[in-house]
Amino acid sequence: MNTPLGAYLDELKINKSKLSNITGITTDRINALCHEATAIPYTDEVFPIIYVANYLSGIPEDKFNSTIDRIYPRKTKNLLINKLKGLSPAAQLFGNYTFQRKDVEIGTNIPAGKISKYMNDSNKKAPIEEVLNFIDSLGLDPLVTLKKYYGVIDARSKT
Repeated sequence: MNTPLGAYLDELKINKSKLSNITGITTDRINALCHEATAIPYTDEVFPIIYVANYLSGIPEDKFNSTIDRIYPRKTKNLLINKLKGLSPAAQLFGNYTFQRKDVEIGTNIPAGKISKYMNDSNKKAPIEEVLNFIDSLGLDPLVTLKKYYGVIDARSKT
């Protein structure tokens, strides 16, 4: 049975070996992400897989966010940011960057205490759903944010 990522890659008829060569993610791991519901889709893997798959299929970069929304539909958009509406501009500015971790975890469905674990373990990887819920809750652009924190992907030079 395909995962949502697997269904998307099948729809695009993506050659997983080529995808592996470009992204550096093993074909075994790509297959696990595509077919095993128990495989945790980490952001540092899913972001390049989707980005490169779109590139190989001729899908323009400006369609990345709608692709992400299609594969990983979410309902948490702007939940944290909306709490600041009606406040003064200064309160909105400061509030946007000073949410308490507990409020962020509740507003994004990240398990309690997990943000602290990310902060204290530089090797801890985040599942794509948690990262997307966080991005959405703060009203950020997924592609811009993923590029900023997970790196710009240069698929052109590797094809």
